[in-house]
Amino acid sequence: NIPMRALWVATCVLFLFANPTDAQQSFNVASADEVESLIESGKLSAGDAIVWTAGTYRDVELDLVGVDGTQDQPITLQAENPGSVVLKGESQFKVGAQHWVIKGFHFCGVGGETNAYNAFQFRSNGGRSAQNVTLTDCAFTNLKTGNETSKWVLVYGRSNVIDRCHFSGKDSKGALVTVELGYLDIDETAEHRFTRNYFGKFSPQRGTDNETIRIGSSEDQNKPARCFVAENYFVACDGENEIISSKSSYNVFERNTFRQCNGALVLRHGHHARVEGNYFFGDGAKDSGGIRVVDSHHLIVNNYMQDLTGMNWNAAFSILGGKQTSGRNGNGYQSVCGIMVMHNSILNCNRSFLLNDAKGSKAPAGIVANNLIVSLSGPLVTEEMSGAKLQWVGNLMHGATIGAGVNAIERDPELKMSRGLLRPDPDGAAADAAVTCDVKTSTDIDGQSRPKSKADIGADEVSGAIGEASSRPLVPADVGVSFLRGEGPSKS
Repeated sequence: NIPMRALWVATCVLFLFANPTDAQQSFNVASADEVESLIESGKLSAGDAIVWTAGTYRDVELDLVGVDGTQDQPITLQAENPGSVVLKGESQFKVGAQHWVIKGFHFCGVGGETNAYNAFQFRSNGGRSAQNVTLTDCAFTNLKTGNETSKWVLVYGRSNVIDRCHFSGKDSKGALVTVELGYLDIDETAEHRFTRNYFGKFSPQRGTDNETIRIGSSEDQNKPARCFVAENYFVACDGENEIISSKSSYNVFERNTFRQCNGALVLRHGHHARVEGNYFFGDGAKDSGGIRVVDSHHLIVNNYMQDLTGMNWNAAFSILGGKQTSGRNGNGYQSVCGIMVMHNSILNCNRSFLLNDAKGSKAPAGIVANNLIVSLSGPLVTEEMSGAKLQWVGNLMHGATIGAGVNAIERDPELKMSRGLLRPDPDGAAADAAVTCDVKTSTDIDGQSRPKSKADIGADEVSGAIGEASSRPLVPADVGVSFLRGEGPSKS
């Protein structure tokens, strides 16, 4: 797994910094028509580069289909310089090719102007889906349409990548990035990757379907999408109470940072998700949330939640009761079973752990182990339905009353701020106190190895960590495009 990740990172770096002079051939263009004519001419082949002349362009409509690159020699379409091609009006790229890299473009909305319903689609006008297409170092800002709704990016096909892009200023209904899975067979994977992107300033909208990222729909819940969402930065993503909505199975969400978001990372439909090493900071924002769980067999480990203010849908951590059996296709709420909630830290949150019966009261089942929950706002565990089928083992809870019939260590972990996080005393109550579970958590939220025995409670291994820290909360400078500076959280 580690060598594969290293290979993928190296490939993305190669794409991002490749010089057009390294290509087999380099072609200069200044319009979508010239790109399409070049493709039709038969002159373009795998490994070539197309360089779009710097400038501001309006109402560009590009339908990119007809020639494919290869895994070793992708075709590159890039701005002359990063950010130097600014696309305004109803500009739209539709890409239905394989093994292309699109980079350096800025889809920019300005006051009073109408933009396309979606600025970028991973499929052609004729409906051919993209495969192995990388969208990188591109920005999408302040786009608006004449319709009530808009979706900025539609992802079709398989094995596509959105990497180091910038999205900000959405002020309309509609999910910002939507992964469409309806065309896949029930056992077919999508395997899209979303990495190192900046998502900011999605203003509140009424109703649903206003997620920042949505993967699938209710009908896709049993499809093994296997999408990977990692190391992205979300700030003030307030479109609705689901910042990310996972509506398919086997998706992975790891090492993302959320700040001031009125919403939560939601496992809405589907099973076998992995949520690991994510950071959630309230920063004083209203109704800021953490993780919400529906359906079965999820692994939720090493997540850090601090100062979150949400109480119900946006509680720091919530499990919904559900009414429907897991594995079916209904658009209601599936029951929760076989989940593993381990080594998470939930600190100074208004509602720390909620068993929510708003959509059903079928008791959830699974393991809740070695979590650290500290807050003066109680109860620390709110039971609107029975938690008797959950195995509560090795959890440390301190501050307010627990509020439920839950076995827990009730001692002060003596939290102190260190390297941007509230961390327990390395000689305190959380140290060496974790119980052994069948599922091992070999690393902590810092990316350090945990000892094989006598690990610490919570997301952070403070007493026996092995190796150097390799993960931390992201800041805007870590993500996004090379030509825009992301805005961090406000100082309010």
